[in-house]
Amino acid sequence: MKKIIIFLFMLNFMILPLFMVKAYSADIGYLSYIEIIMTTGKLIRDYTEEELQTLRKQSEKPQALGISISIDNKGVPATYISSILVSYENAGTSDIEFSKTIQIETNNKISFSSSASESKTISGEYKKIKGQIAKKVDLDYKQSYEKSVKEKKEMKIKVEANSKMILYLTGDLLVYNGCFSSYVLFVKTVSAPFEFIVLTSQYERLEKATISEDIVI
Repeated sequence: MKKIIIFLFMLNFMILPLFMVKAYSADIGYLSYIEIIMTTGKLIRDYTEEELQTLRKQSEKPQALGISISIDNKGVPATYISSILVSYENAGTSDIEFSKTIQIETNNKISFSSSASESKTISGEYKKIKGQIAKKVDLDYKQSYEKSVKEKKEMKIKVEANSKMILYLTGDLLVYNGCFSSYVLFVKTVSAPFEFIVLTSQYERLEKATISEDIVI
């Protein structure tokens, strides 16, 4: 992780003119977060095909109508870094100050992903199935939670002479994932992995270091 952040930081300075501030979009989905560290388990994208196949088989419990699931991670706490908002290097001899407007998530945003979204077989039932999965993992899911609610915040930043800084968004979330199988008259229509991410907190963090030092996040 440290190497990734250091690389991103150095990349910014290789492509930016001196004293130029670069801002990044903060709301592009959890799948594009720089890092998510779970206390146990892993995200669906990190599973091997063999592991996914095992989960699919565990979810295959034929029934007249509806879905059956196999849960691998349920409400597992995790921390994340979603994006770098500003990176700045002051190679001069005087301090530099500037203001930055940032946006912070203020609600328990719930995101959902599944390869089943590409299935034509259940395209008309996708939203319904999503709600059924949420209920089975004991997650109070509402469609409106997919829309992010944000709070704007004005920050005054000081970059001392011969120093550099990174301002980034971080926080906590919960991970629910596994596989589900959908049935109609005991016939399986689709079997696929799923994942819910519940963003429980988000806040900004500012890290500084001298130009000769590495910034560690």
